[in-house]
Amino acid sequence: MGKKYKGKYIRKVFTYKGKKYEVTGHTELEVSEKVISKKLEIEKGLLEISNPTLDEYYEHFTEIRRNEVKESTLRSQKSQFKMISGIQITKDVKFGEMRIKDISRRNIEEARQKLLKDGKTPQYLNIIFAHLNHVLNGAVLDETITRNPCKALKQLKRNDTPPITEDRHRALSEDETVRFFEKAREIDSYYYNLFLMMIRTGMRIGEACALYPTDIDRHKGFVHVRRTIRRNEAGQYYVGDDAKTSSGQRDIPLTDDILQLIRDQENRNRVLFGRDNGGLIFKSVEGNILRDYTVEREIKRICKAAGVEYFTCHAFRNTYATRFMEQRPEDFKILSEILGHKDVSITLNLYTHVMTENKVKAMNNVVIKV
Repeated sequence: MGKKYKGKYIRKVFTYKGKKYEVTGHTELEVSEKVISKKLEIEKGLLEISNPTLDEYYEHFTEIRRNEVKESTLRSQKSQFKMISGIQITKDVKFGEMRIKDISRRNIEEARQKLLKDGKTPQYLNIIFAHLNHVLNGAVLDETITRNPCKALKQLKRNDTPPITEDRHRALSEDETVRFFEKAREIDSYYYNLFLMMIRTGMRIGEACALYPTDIDRHKGFVHVRRTIRRNEAGQYYVGDDAKTSSGQRDIPLTDDILQLIRDQENRNRVLFGRDNGGLIFKSVEGNILRDYTVEREIKRICKAAGVEYFTCHAFRNTYATRFMEQRPEDFKILSEILGHKDVSITLNLYTHVMTENKVKAMNNVVIKV
């Protein structure tokens, strides 16, 4: 029974799960109801701590990694996780709403099969379920679960869909390149100079769109690549303080062609934004940070008009590298530095097909009289 406190209300102290708690009320019934309510509240809290839902655990997993990985990585991985989390496992429960200790390998396989039926490629599903495996490994390490039900999940076999590097990221043929740029010039595309910048330097779209006038060193003859466009966890675009990787910070020789397209773009900026426009060299028609999907929408429009199969911004980078390797295969180390690859082996692995073709040509050009 509770004790009257100062004659106004009843105070009751009780011990539950090894801890002392206090409730007060005006009547014994009210106090008894509050004790029961407090115990239920404690049980719920303990349940969420010891056996959270997958969604709840993912929030914890993200928080502890916030200082370890970039915001853009967190955003990308959150998007991958959200796809799995939203799958309806039963009529009333989504995958992310399941208690983490209740998730079985069968549940994970069911989720994967549903995404396959929705048209997701095996290649993409291997990526997002590898992230789920990483999450559940974290739960094992902090003893939230005793074993990882995703660990024994076998990777799906690739289907006949060509890799993105051979499809939308492909290197353009010389004919495709000519037709695309002729059409872009004909319609006076706002992004024409940006297209030229990427295909003549091998720069990534984010690197080209993060260039300031001060990055163009006309005296020494270099384009200084120092930063890239990034997206924070909320998906907002901003100019980062560094490049994609440490090796991504590099100097690209400023050729006459590159200098001319920069001058053309600066003139266009003055017309559109005024003499003292300042800011980025390549920006949106409103004068803001340029978004990759906006540029790719324009690429799609030009491709349709030119009769060229659609490709992404990254295809300009691959096209530059492929033409370079075809024409100067002995200078692959220079290409690696221009592209900002961490190691020359990355360059060689990406463009091994060009090296093979050059090797065949070289072999056929060797004449040995016998």
